[in-house]
Amino acid sequence: MSWRCKLTRAVAPGVAMIFLTGLMACSSEQESTTLTMVVAPKPFEFSVPAKGELISAEEVTINAPSGNRGRLTLAWMKEENSRVSAGDVVARFDGTEHELEKQRAELELAKNSLSRDVTSRGLGQNQFAIVQQAGEVAQEKAMVERFSVDDLTVYSKNEIIDQLLSKDYLAAQQDYLDWRQSSQKTQGEAQLQLLSLEGKNYQDKIKLRQGALEHLEVLAPVGGILIHAKNWRGEKVRAGQTLWPGSKLSSIPSLEKLQARLYVLETEAAGIEIGQNAEILLDAYADRPLTGKVVALANIAAPRDTRSPTKYFEVTVALDQSDPSFMRPGQKLEGDVRVAHKDNALSIPNQAVFKDEHESWVYVKRGGGFVRQVIKTGLRSLTQTEVVAGITAGDEVALLKPAGETL
Repeated sequence: MSWRCKLTRAVAPGVAMIFLTGLMACSSEQESTTLTMVVAPKPFEFSVPAKGELISAEEVTINAPSGNRGRLTLAWMKEENSRVSAGDVVARFDGTEHELEKQRAELELAKNSLSRDVTSRGLGQNQFAIVQQAGEVAQEKAMVERFSVDDLTVYSKNEIIDQLLSKDYLAAQQDYLDWRQSSQKTQGEAQLQLLSLEGKNYQDKIKLRQGALEHLEVLAPVGGILIHAKNWRGEKVRAGQTLWPGSKLSSIPSLEKLQARLYVLETEAAGIEIGQNAEILLDAYADRPLTGKVVALANIAAPRDTRSPTKYFEVTVALDQSDPSFMRPGQKLEGDVRVAHKDNALSIPNQAVFKDEHESWVYVKRGGGFVRQVIKTGLRSLTQTEVVAGITAGDEVALLKPAGETL
């Protein structure tokens, strides 16, 4: 900090000396208000903090019955973190809709069966009536052919013509009855076949609904700890929820191979890579620190909550040890991913570094004031910045912009 004084009128030498002494004391006091630090080599740690939960590297998935059609309503589900044995019922679905649909199909099947009986009897009666009528026509035609006379000496010409017309009419009527019998039989059989197909469709529906009713309970395939699944909104599956066939209900994870799933803010994830070390602290067991390595990193950031635009990168850490006595999937935790570490580096607080689009600089104390010094930076953590050029060990750097200086 620099002070400039200008005397506007002559003063006595003694008075001037006292005035200058006061200015020097004031300048020294102002300089002392600028906080500084002496740069010295020290270990530089760049870690990214994150929060998350324990997950299992291996698990047995339990899904809703996949053979059912349509949506399913979850009526009951065993409590999360319950210990189950193979064959235990872990979930039960509501069968009311399936029972109603089964009853509707059974009613339609009964109506279909009645329609087939009515159609079959009607076809038989029509065929019998046509056969009778055809027999009468055949007898009448036979009589006409037997007693018809073409001799003009016996019958008049008109009578002979009437006999011929009657003969032709009966032949035509006989052909019509044959066609009608064949046509009605074809139509009746087609109608019966259609009714049979409809009946089979109703039978399939009854069988499907019966199968659904027989598979409303979901059994645990193996023994272990039951963990409820989450939906696309991140909410746990719960009773009363509507699900689709085959959707994930829960899982039984392996407690021997646990991992930490961390959610790192998009703005803080720079530098995280697979293979980096991480330190984990469970919220419920902060006195038992865990270690591990990053084994997976999401390609893109995504929101954790549909109601919040904040995006996170999902980072998976394989733990060096898993202790089933106190570790369970789903436990909340905090972690630090060790992005970089140097045993001997020059670093200063982030607020001591000033920069624009061209360069970075600090204010170094020289004599009774501060001078602007251009620097080259390296790694940058949430609190510290590594300086690789521009200052040396022993330099005294201002932690804030000195008064009277401009950027």
